Amino acid sequence: MQKVLYGFTALFMMILLFNCEEKKSETEYFQEAYGQYNQEKYVEAIQNFKKIIEYYPEGENAPKATFMIGYINANNTKNLDEAKKYYEMFIKKYPKNDLVDDAKYELETLGQDINDLPIFKEVETNREQVKK
Repeated sequence: MQKVLYGFTALFMMILLFNCEEKKSETEYFQEAYGQYNQEKYVEAIQNFKKIIEYYPEGENAPKATFMIGYINANNTKNLDEAKKYYEMFIKKYPKNDLVDDAKYELETLGQDINDLPIFKEVETNREQVKK
Protein backbone atom coordinates (compact mmCIF):
# COMPACT_ATOMS: atom_id res chain seq x y z
CA MET A 1 0.00 0.00 0.00
CA GLN A 2 2.81 2.38 0.86
CA LYS A 3 4.51 1.72 -2.52
CA VAL A 4 1.28 2.63 -4.31
CA LEU A 5 1.03 5.84 -2.28
CA TYR A 6 4.64 6.77 -3.14
CA GLY A 7 3.95 5.97 -6.79
CA PHE A 8 0.90 8.26 -6.88
CA THR A 9 2.82 11.00 -5.08
CA ALA A 10 5.70 10.76 -7.55
CA LEU A 11 3.29 10.80 -10.49
CA PHE A 12 1.44 13.80 -9.08
CA MET A 13 4.71 15.70 -8.57
CA MET A 14 5.81 14.97 -12.16
CA ILE A 15 2.49 16.21 -13.53
CA LEU A 16 2.81 19.41 -11.51
CA LEU A 17 6.36 20.01 -12.69
CA PHE A 18 5.59 19.48 -16.37
CA ASN A 19 2.38 21.53 -16.33
CA CYS A 20 3.83 24.55 -14.57
CA GLU A 21 4.86 27.28 -16.94
CA GLU A 22 7.70 29.49 -15.85
CA LYS A 23 6.47 33.02 -15.31
CA LYS A 24 8.36 35.52 -17.46
CA SER A 25 8.99 39.17 -16.83
CA GLU A 26 6.54 41.76 -18.09
CA THR A 27 9.07 42.90 -20.69
CA GLU A 28 9.60 39.35 -21.94
CA TYR A 29 5.86 38.80 -22.41
CA PHE A 30 5.57 42.16 -24.17
CA GLN A 31 8.47 41.52 -26.55
CA GLU A 32 7.23 38.03 -27.29
CA ALA A 33 3.70 39.31 -27.96
CA TYR A 34 4.94 42.00 -30.34
CA GLY A 35 7.15 39.51 -32.14
CA GLN A 36 4.21 37.18 -32.58
CA TYR A 37 2.04 40.05 -33.77
CA ASN A 38 4.65 41.00 -36.39
CA GLN A 39 4.76 37.36 -37.52
CA GLU A 40 0.95 37.40 -37.82
CA LYS A 41 0.59 34.88 -34.99
CA TYR A 42 -2.37 36.79 -33.61
CA VAL A 43 -3.77 34.18 -31.24
CA GLU A 44 -0.39 33.70 -29.57
CA ALA A 45 0.16 37.47 -29.38
CA ILE A 46 -3.21 37.94 -27.68
CA GLN A 47 -2.37 35.18 -25.19
CA ASN A 48 0.89 36.90 -24.21
CA PHE A 49 -0.74 40.34 -23.99
CA LYS A 50 -3.35 38.78 -21.70
CA LYS A 51 -0.59 37.36 -19.48
CA ILE A 52 0.71 40.89 -18.98
CA ILE A 53 -2.72 42.00 -17.82
CA GLU A 54 -3.08 38.94 -15.58
CA TYR A 55 0.40 38.86 -14.04
CA TYR A 56 1.28 42.57 -14.16
CA PRO A 57 -2.03 44.51 -14.04
CA GLU A 58 -0.31 47.65 -12.75
CA GLY A 59 2.76 47.21 -14.92
CA GLU A 60 4.17 49.67 -17.40
CA ASN A 61 2.98 47.64 -20.40
CA ALA A 62 -0.50 46.76 -19.13
CA PRO A 63 -2.22 49.72 -20.85
CA LYS A 64 -0.66 49.03 -24.24
CA ALA A 65 -1.29 45.29 -23.86
CA THR A 66 -4.97 45.97 -23.20
CA PHE A 67 -5.17 48.27 -26.22
CA MET A 68 -3.36 45.76 -28.44
CA ILE A 69 -5.79 42.97 -27.54
CA GLY A 70 -8.61 45.21 -28.73
CA TYR A 71 -6.66 46.23 -31.82
CA ILE A 72 -5.76 42.70 -32.90
CA ASN A 73 -9.31 41.51 -32.35
CA ALA A 74 -10.71 44.43 -34.36
CA ASN A 75 -8.26 44.53 -37.22
CA ASN A 76 -6.73 41.09 -37.58
CA THR A 77 -8.94 38.35 -36.18
CA LYS A 78 -12.20 40.31 -36.71
CA ASN A 79 -13.54 39.28 -33.31
CA LEU A 80 -15.50 42.49 -32.85
CA ASP A 81 -17.13 41.57 -29.53
CA GLU A 82 -13.73 40.96 -27.95
CA ALA A 83 -12.35 44.12 -29.53
CA LYS A 84 -15.18 46.18 -28.07
CA LYS A 85 -14.70 44.57 -24.65
CA TYR A 86 -10.98 45.38 -24.51
CA TYR A 87 -11.27 48.89 -25.95
CA GLU A 88 -13.95 49.73 -23.38
CA MET A 89 -11.82 48.19 -20.63
CA PHE A 90 -8.84 50.24 -21.81
CA ILE A 91 -10.78 53.52 -21.85
CA LYS A 92 -12.28 52.88 -18.42
CA LYS A 93 -9.05 51.77 -16.75
CA TYR A 94 -6.64 54.20 -18.44
CA PRO A 95 -8.69 57.36 -19.21
CA LYS A 96 -5.61 59.62 -19.39
CA ASN A 97 -3.52 57.37 -21.63
CA ASP A 98 -2.33 58.76 -24.96
CA LEU A 99 -4.10 55.94 -26.81
CA VAL A 100 -7.59 56.74 -25.46
CA ASP A 101 -8.52 58.80 -28.52
CA ASP A 102 -7.36 55.93 -30.73
CA ALA A 103 -9.42 53.44 -28.76
CA LYS A 104 -12.49 55.67 -29.02
CA TYR A 105 -11.99 56.03 -32.78
CA GLU A 106 -11.58 52.27 -33.11
CA LEU A 107 -14.85 51.77 -31.22
CA GLU A 108 -16.65 54.31 -33.43
CA THR A 109 -15.46 52.63 -36.62
CA LEU A 110 -15.52 49.03 -35.41
CA GLY A 111 -16.40 46.66 -38.24
CA GLN A 112 -16.47 49.31 -40.96
CA ASP A 113 -14.75 48.83 -44.30
CA ILE A 114 -11.56 50.87 -44.53
CA ASN A 115 -12.89 52.70 -47.59
CA ASP A 116 -15.91 53.91 -45.61
CA LEU A 117 -13.89 55.50 -42.82
CA PRO A 118 -14.30 59.28 -42.52
CA ILE A 119 -10.57 59.97 -42.73
CA PHE A 120 -10.32 58.37 -46.15
CA LYS A 121 -13.40 60.16 -47.42
CA GLU A 122 -11.83 63.49 -46.37
CA VAL A 123 -8.60 62.63 -48.18
CA GLU A 124 -10.51 61.76 -51.34
CA THR A 125 -12.55 64.98 -51.14
CA ASN A 126 -9.38 67.03 -50.72
CA ARG A 127 -7.75 65.22 -53.62
CA GLU A 128 -10.70 66.01 -55.89
CA GLN A 129 -10.65 69.70 -54.88
CA VAL A 130 -6.93 69.97 -55.69
CA LYS A 131 -7.57 68.56 -59.18
CA LYS A 132 -10.14 71.29 -59.93
